[in-house]
Amino acid sequence: MPTEESAITTEQSPPEGVQFEEDFIFRINRTITTTPDVAVTEFVANAWDAGAFNVSIVIPSEKDDIISIEDDGTGMSDAEFRRRWMTLSYDRQKRQGAEVEFPKGIEAHKRIAYGRNGVGRHGMLCFANDYTVETWRDGFCNKYDIAISSGREPFRIVRYQQYPKVGHGTRISTYVHRHLPDAHSMIDIISARFLYDPSFFVTINGTKVDLLNSRGIYDQKDLALNNGVNLHVTIVDSTKVAMKSQQHGIAFWVCGRLVGKPSWSYGGFQFLDGRFKVAKRYTLIVQTEDLIEDVFPDWSGFYESQKIKDVYTQFKKFVDEFIASVMSEQITELKMDVIRDTRDDLETLSVAGKRDVSRFIEDVTEKNPTVNQDFLRTAVETMITIEQAKKGELLLTQLCQMTPEEIDKLSDLLRDWDIDDILSIITEIDRRISVVEAISRIFNDKSTDELHTLHPLILDARWLFGAEFDSPMFVSNVALTTVIKTLFKDKDYDPSEISNPRKRPDIVCLNESTMKAVCTDRADRDAGGIMKPDQVLIIELKRGGFTIDYKEVYQAESYVRQIYKSGILHKTAEITAFVVGAAIGDIDTERKVDSGAIHIVTYGQLVETAGQKLFRLREQLEKHYADIGSKSLVEKALEDHKQLSIKNMPD
Repeated sequence: MPTEESAITTEQSPPEGVQFEEDFIFRINRTITTTPDVAVTEFVANAWDAGAFNVSIVIPSEKDDIISIEDDGTGMSDAEFRRRWMTLSYDRQKRQGAEVEFPKGIEAHKRIAYGRNGVGRHGMLCFANDYTVETWRDGFCNKYDIAISSGREPFRIVRYQQYPKVGHGTRISTYVHRHLPDAHSMIDIISARFLYDPSFFVTINGTKVDLLNSRGIYDQKDLALNNGVNLHVTIVDSTKVAMKSQQHGIAFWVCGRLVGKPSWSYGGFQFLDGRFKVAKRYTLIVQTEDLIEDVFPDWSGFYESQKIKDVYTQFKKFVDEFIASVMSEQITELKMDVIRDTRDDLETLSVAGKRDVSRFIEDVTEKNPTVNQDFLRTAVETMITIEQAKKGELLLTQLCQMTPEEIDKLSDLLRDWDIDDILSIITEIDRRISVVEAISRIFNDKSTDELHTLHPLILDARWLFGAEFDSPMFVSNVALTTVIKTLFKDKDYDPSEISNPRKRPDIVCLNESTMKAVCTDRADRDAGGIMKPDQVLIIELKRGGFTIDYKEVYQAESYVRQIYKSGILHKTAEITAFVVGAAIGDIDTERKVDSGAIHIVTYGQLVETAGQKLFRLREQLEKHYADIGSKSLVEKALEDHKQLSIKNMPD
């Protein structure tokens, strides 16, 4: 095997170098190579950067004819062309500086170049896979036929010619094979993307493009933001100038060129609802030279950064102040429209209620002068409903205490669920968790009066013993209860039983336990269709601290057999009995007999099993129930059984 030293010194074949797919330029410049208006806009921007004063664009009416852009800028020598045009992602700022170079002998005011990453030159590829560049200066014209390529070059010079020519300028042309632009639309687009400069003229098919000028100025203001960005804001009244609808909104102009499209929304900031009359009337032109490094290469927008976010945040304050100053009349009209729309409902309120709604409208429009009519009407209708409700004031207080995130969650909940369904589900869940929580707190408490607290909770919660028993079909049966009572002697009963036994005749109170039996009924055809107990559930609850042993199991087995032999049951009846205590002795917890089944469980097992049946919701809502005192919790769980007294409960 070769050593590390020999491996290092082994000669290898030279690498092939970087290879390009034929569509490489299209992949990395998708916008400019697929969108005609972006491509044509870049041609104008390139002419501006070349120090041109006149740009002539020719757009054919049909495909397979020539499209061309010619300017009178500085032009390029052969060396300059090969260094600039043939370099991928050419950095104009680094190589030529931020300012535009003008042709020799021509004096002009300072211009800031738009170009950054050398993408504009690929605009002709929007229309074809090859194009021609003619550029002249210093008495010579250099002509290049450029085509898409692959391998070592993503594009290449197919043919080069040089010949004498006076003057200076550049002409780019090709045959349109795809994405034919509309000349009339391009006139509007170009006029909306470049500010007026008296020395810069653009024509399309001989028609002069009227670049956006400052006619119809309503107001102007200079803003110095705290992040060092300076903005010059011009507010244009569209009623005084022929401004097209696509020019309405806020237009950010960097160094005289529009970034993206005018809009009332930028970077997640909604400056104004475009449906407002004021939004359709005014355009805010924001000019700056301090954001040139923050513009996308294709000028479709700004990079997302803290700097741009700060610009939007601070500028929104200016917009809000401006809107408030011009919208007072519209706000008054808006308020009157909403009041007229809700008049019938307003008439149902008291004088105090009407005043509350009036103050609400004033507060909303004062804090948010850009609120739209639909939203305000909905808010007022909601306010009226709250005023009409008995607990409306409480609801408002609760909403005020909620975070925006909680209000959003509440809105989503009410959108997907009916309020009655929500209340029904939450009430049932709360009832069951309250029962389990109450049992868990008091079953080990020696001071608990089980007869009046713990036992009624469990006896009325059949779902604790199985989903099959959680049905309204299981009801108390007089005959069944009578049979059970005959199983015991007078000495077995607790003399301090429920204060008014007539209200709960289905509960049998003994010295050591409490018992209840429920059943479903089924028609017995052999007995003339008489309804008889079919499925029988017996629950026997032992007093606090009781340990269940064989004696209790045999007792349960005995009265299960006797109930079965009583003759009151359906011939197919099944009896299920549960004996519940604080602890279980050394016995089998499951016992099967011909007449039924006996299950031995503890209160703790009931609580743990119930938690699983409730999908661990009790643990998830632990804090909610922890804040409720034990006495209050038991009262809550027993709220349907007010006749049972509650004694000696800890707070």
